[in-house]
Amino acid sequence: MKKLRVIILFFPVLFCSCFPLSIDREIEVDDTQDWLYIGGYIEKTNISKSKSELTPPFNLYWQFDADGGLSRNCLSISDAILFASTLNGEAFAIDVLTGKSLGRINTMGRSSFSTPLIFDNHIIIASSGQKDSRLFSYSLLRGAISWQKNIGWVESSPVLDGENIFISSIDGKLHKVNAASGNLFWSKRPGGKDSYMNSFFTSPTIFGNKIFIGGNDQNMYAADTATGNEIWKFRTGGAIFCDASANEGKVYFGSDDKNFYCVDTSGHLVWKKDINTKSLSSSTFFENSVITAGVNGVLYSFDKNTGDINWKFATLGTISSSPLLQGNNIFIGSYDKNFYCIDAATGKELWRYATEGRIRTSAVIWKDYIFVAGDDKYIYCFSDKDFIKSSSGSFEK
Repeated sequence: MKKLRVIILFFPVLFCSCFPLSIDREIEVDDTQDWLYIGGYIEKTNISKSKSELTPPFNLYWQFDADGGLSRNCLSISDAILFASTLNGEAFAIDVLTGKSLGRINTMGRSSFSTPLIFDNHIIIASSGQKDSRLFSYSLLRGAISWQKNIGWVESSPVLDGENIFISSIDGKLHKVNAASGNLFWSKRPGGKDSYMNSFFTSPTIFGNKIFIGGNDQNMYAADTATGNEIWKFRTGGAIFCDASANEGKVYFGSDDKNFYCVDTSGHLVWKKDINTKSLSSSTFFENSVITAGVNGVLYSFDKNTGDINWKFATLGTISSSPLLQGNNIFIGSYDKNFYCIDAATGKELWRYATEGRIRTSAVIWKDYIFVAGDDKYIYCFSDKDFIKSSSGSFEK
């Protein structure tokens, strides 16, 4: 558990167009319960770290106008501070107890598809949309950039393994960067010269000493975390735009060939299932099942060892977000503008909330709070607990 002291910050000229980020209390980062980067874990299992028992129905406590679009993966949280990046090139810090902004920063790009990575007293974000797009670390303590690297156009999120960041870029490269110093260890192109036309729109997944990442050249790659060198590649029949999820020595992912795959960490096919739809979602795991979603708006539960379907749940819109497991519940949003809670064992709908916009963003949970974002540019906060709004504007149990 690490303690951070964050004081009122005054931005340098680079950030003069933004409201100053003001966090004037000591906060604690606890990686056993905080959602520090995309997928929650380096294996991208999308399993909530909250120890709370959350039972529907859920109450809406607040909604926050982010004043910009929100990508499929854009939320992280630590010690009652929610961080969110937007497609108009800003990142917000939001007080969970009040739903009010603590300030925002400019990500130095036209947009950011990146989940803010929380490391020590920094948030690390990738910006996109112009030639000088970069990966940068912003110090919450000093209110200034600690380091920055131009690694090309990025539409993925950084993943933290120990003190090292792994991130991919659209030019088909993987990068390993030290989170504290910004030192670039290597930039490698899996597949070498043969893959020069490949692009990565997916984020790295790590299991053991291997990085797994799918490309639009139809390959799922495994690369070495130490060197970045390709270990193997597994060819599918279509481009891969969903992040892989790893569990118990198996890697699960969908392809634009409309199949859902399970391969082992040596690159051998275990099973594949024709689901007649493309995939944008990574997966989660409940007991002996792997749960994922298709762009056809259907949530699938498979036996993770055989690929047999346990159940299906159909929404009325596309699903681009990843399912989030909390206890026995699955949380997921759909382009039908509904945010759902589904029983992970049976696929039965337990609760839904209708928003004003399509929901493309993956939900995150911190303690008693559930967060999701929609195309109406709002971030929503829910809980099953009874809260009363105090005179100060915060919620009290």
